[in-house]
Amino acid sequence: MLLIVTENTDVYFNLAAEDYLLHHFKDDVLMLWRSNSAVVCGKHQNICAEVNYGYCKTNDIQIARRLTGGGTVYHDLGNINFTFIQNIKEGLEKAINFKQFLDPVKAALLSMGIHAEYSDRNDLLLDGKKISGNAEHVLQKQKRVLHHGTLLFDADLTHLKEALHPKGLYTDKAVKSVRSVVTNIKNEHSNFSRTEFLENLYDYWLKQKHTNKYVFSENDLKSIETLQKEKYSALSWVVHYSPKYTLEKALIGPLGNWQIETEIKDGKVLGLNAISDEALAKEHLHTTDLTAFIDQTLTHELSRACSEMLAELQHTMDPYILF
Repeated sequence: MLLIVTENTDVYFNLAAEDYLLHHFKDDVLMLWRSNSAVVCGKHQNICAEVNYGYCKTNDIQIARRLTGGGTVYHDLGNINFTFIQNIKEGLEKAINFKQFLDPVKAALLSMGIHAEYSDRNDLLLDGKKISGNAEHVLQKQKRVLHHGTLLFDADLTHLKEALHPKGLYTDKAVKSVRSVVTNIKNEHSNFSRTEFLENLYDYWLKQKHTNKYVFSENDLKSIETLQKEKYSALSWVVHYSPKYTLEKALIGPLGNWQIETEIKDGKVLGLNAISDEALAKEHLHTTDLTAFIDQTLTHELSRACSEMLAELQHTMDPYILF
C-alpha cells in the first residue's frame, strides 16, 4: 500500500488527488491530508440547501463537492482526512464495507490511547460524540473502491456549526445531511499537538506491512491540477451538479410582506412566484421571464421592490443562481 501525505491544503486539489488516484493508479493507497477551511458536500446533495453561503463568504470558507455520496462535512487545518483506495478482491456486492477501513483507523487511534467506537451510521464516536464522518465510492468497471473520512482533532466547531446551517426552505429530492453532536479529539485527549497527532498517524501506518511512502511526481501533479481546475473548483461541479430544487423565502419590502418561490436547475432560475399578502391584496405574480417580471410589472415602485427583493434573495440565500 502506498502512503501519501499531501502538503497542499487546497481542498479542490485534494479532492482532485483522490479522483486521480482512484482512476489512474493500480496500487492500494492511503492518503492523509488536510485543507484550509471548507465545507464539502456529498455528490448527490443540493449544496445550497446544506451550506450557509453568507457565513462561508464572510469567514473565507471554501465550498466544494466530493466524489462520494453522504452528507456535508466541515474541514479546516484542525481536521485530518484519511482516504483509502483499494482494489476489490471479492465481488462488488461486498465492496461497501465501512468497517474494513475504519477498523485500522480505530487501531491507529487506540495506539495513542484514544478509544473510539462505532455509531449506527458508520461514524466514529468519542464519549458518544462524533469525531469522524465517512463515505465510499465504488468504481465498478475498474473494481476499485474509495473510502474517506474525517478526524476532528481541534477543528473550529463554531465554524462547523454555522457553516452547515443553511437559511431558507428548500424542496428537492437530494440526499439530506443528518446533523450530529460533534467533539474534537483534543477536547478529550490533550496529550498531543496537532502536528504530533498527524505524525503519530503517519508513523503508525508507515510501520504496517507492505506500506511504502509515495510522493507525487511532476506528471501526477500536472494531472491533479488539471482535474482540480476543470472539475473540482468549477461551478458546473460544485454548484450546478445539484438536482433541480425550489427555494422559498419570506421578504419584507417597501410594499409589504412577500413570499418568493424560485425554481432552479443547473444554477438558473426556471420560474418565479411572488405572492404579496398586503400591498397587492394577495395578488399572485408568476413569471419565467425575469427581465419582463422586473420591467413590466404594475408600477415603478413595485418594479423597484421586486428588484430589491431579488437582489436580497441572491445575496443572502443562493448567490450562485443566475437571474
